[in-house]
Amino acid sequence: MQPDKLVLFDIDGTLLHCGSAARESLAEALSEVTGSPLNLRLEDVAGNTDLGIIRTALERVGALEPDPEQTIKAVSEKYLEILKVKYPARGDQYLYPGVEELLQKVRERDDIRMGLLTGNLEQGAKVKLEPFGIWDDFTLGAFGSDSKDRNELPKIAWQKAREQLNEVYEARQTMIIGDTPRDAVCAMKNSTHSVIILRRDIWKEAVEVENPDYIVDSTENVEQLLEYIIGYYP
Repeated sequence: MQPDKLVLFDIDGTLLHCGSAARESLAEALSEVTGSPLNLRLEDVAGNTDLGIIRTALERVGALEPDPEQTIKAVSEKYLEILKVKYPARGDQYLYPGVEELLQKVRERDDIRMGLLTGNLEQGAKVKLEPFGIWDDFTLGAFGSDSKDRNELPKIAWQKAREQLNEVYEARQTMIIGDTPRDAVCAMKNSTHSVIILRRDIWKEAVEVENPDYIVDSTENVEQLLEYIIGYYP
């Protein structure tokens, strides 16, 4: 029998603080491919998909044409190449307090399927999570490499569940756990449940407008979060 609920976690800002390596790696890849120096700000990347970030940055410097898909592919490949070296070497990444315990408690339940919903390219997500030993905790994932539009990722997660696991989930059975206004928008547009871990006060108003089920300010209160996760009923 399949689990009753599908819980989809974002990565950056939700499960872990990824440090500066990812943003620097992407900026370096963009600069190498285009020949134009580029800096990426927090607002350029937070809640966006990697493909969306790359496309927007290329448009900004007029480097998207004449072959947008090939240029985006070249930047993506260069980014992953740089990230695989820079991320483990930097050493400023960490799981947020409570995350490891929360994942363990969710993983132990047979009524919950635990997956990822993240703007990261799939291989980028793996690079970020593997050092903490939690990559294999997630048997399902919708990634920024699946679509440049974050709002399409829940549908992709449901499709993968059908094709890979022979499990069928609806919006009412799905919870998205993220940290940015874009996570809240994604949940709202797809009519799923949501928990927003609001680590930045500047996003409070934008998150509240989307009316998520729950807003918390950290992952430290594991029992409270677990209560939210198991307490919503399909």
